[in-house]
Amino acid sequence: MQTVVTHSGSFDPDDVLAVATVRMYLGADQVKIIRSRDPEVIAAGDWALDVGGVYDVETNRFDHHQNGVPRRDNGVPYSAFGLVWREYGAALCGSTLIAEEIEDRLVLAIDAADNHVNVCEASNPEVLPFQFFDVIDSFKPIWGSDETFDSEFGKAVDFAQVLLERLIAQANGRMGMWQLIQMRYEQSDEKTVLVFEEPIARHSLVGFHGVRVVVSPVHAQDVQRWMAAAVPTSVRGFENQVTFPEAWAGLVDDELVAVSGIDGAVFCHKERYIFVAETKQAALRAAWEAVGQRTL
Repeated sequence: MQTVVTHSGSFDPDDVLAVATVRMYLGADQVKIIRSRDPEVIAAGDWALDVGGVYDVETNRFDHHQNGVPRRDNGVPYSAFGLVWREYGAALCGSTLIAEEIEDRLVLAIDAADNHVNVCEASNPEVLPFQFFDVIDSFKPIWGSDETFDSEFGKAVDFAQVLLERLIAQANGRMGMWQLIQMRYEQSDEKTVLVFEEPIARHSLVGFHGVRVVVSPVHAQDVQRWMAAAVPTSVRGFENQVTFPEAWAGLVDDELVAVSGIDGAVFCHKERYIFVAETKQAALRAAWEAVGQRTL
């Protein structure tokens, strides 16, 4: 059994995720979590995370509040979570590539915010972002209840561990999907519309030159349908390579069949980037219609 010490009092994503990462690395049944700011308790711990004023991998000390803590090449300072992830992320993920993906998607933003580096600005002052700090804040004690920071910290760590496990599993899945896409792309003479027998996320095609639409199966209420989906121009953007005809927007079933002329048409998204049909052939017809409609 190893003791993992972090600071007492309030908590943030930094310490919550750092503890969750170490617990995953060591195994939950091998960890005792202690929350304290007592120097003697910290010194006696096998690990000290986000507390103690020391960063030393060899002695399992991962604090970032002292001078001399490293910064990334992009200037973002490390927090305790980032320091822990830098050492053990690849081992947890079983892949350096996946650890780097989670670093980019999650760790970097947490570290930036914890070090008071602004990570985003609201484009509309009346619509504020709900960020991961807000998620962890929701675990803090409710005023007037019997909850304490110690009791709710454990719940936050449990949540963070489930999140990390899901992110790692999904990243592994995306890697397998990307390998399939790469193989199909290389094998296909016509790359404008790529067809798969397995469900494929349209954002996974970003970066594959010339691909405008992906056709693949989807399942809804235990019934297999086929989807033609426009490939976005960027991973996080809202613009797409093509759109389906404007007259199809928001239509369903018989009305969509009548307007599109495609038997088996089921649904066209009102933003015109998704078309669902009963058969692969119907989805393919819609895909080629979109390609002929407009390309960037």
